[in-house]
Amino acid sequence: MNAPDRYERFVVPEGTKKVSYERDTKIINAASFTIEREEHTIGNILRMQLHRDENVLFAGYKLPHPLQYKIIVRLESASLHEFSKHDNVSAGGCRGMGNAVQDNTICFIHTTSQSSPMQAYNQAINDLDKELDTLKSSFEAEIAKHSRDY
Repeated sequence: MNAPDRYERFVVPEGTKKVSYERDTKIINAASFTIEREEHTIGNILRMQLHRDENVLFAGYKLPHPLQYKIIVRLESASLHEFSKHDNVSAGGCRGMGNAVQDNTICFIHTTSQSSPMQAYNQAINDLDKELDTLKSSFEAEIAKHSRDY
């Protein structure tokens, strides 16, 4: 039979990182995270947690192939701040605003402050860890409460 061994679905091979990071070269503040030996369960949970972050503009995942045991999480975080000429930008345009780029009536300032894909990913993992701890504590408290009843 051509089926791969069952252990290949969950054992990360030696020399392979569990999570790898690849920055997108075409979109500012976008990246892909490849997570080895995971499937839809982790992909969907992580995607939904990333959507809770207001700095995340896009979060999605895919399984490249059913026989490749990895997911690719694609993430884009907020990276542009817009300033209208009428509000915050003087008549001189975007001069004096650091790394700003002018586009007719709007100045775009490219920032990486607290909205990088790596920070959003790490925050999502930490938040999920806290939620699971809370769920575990609640479950154990209910078990203890009901075990006294018997």
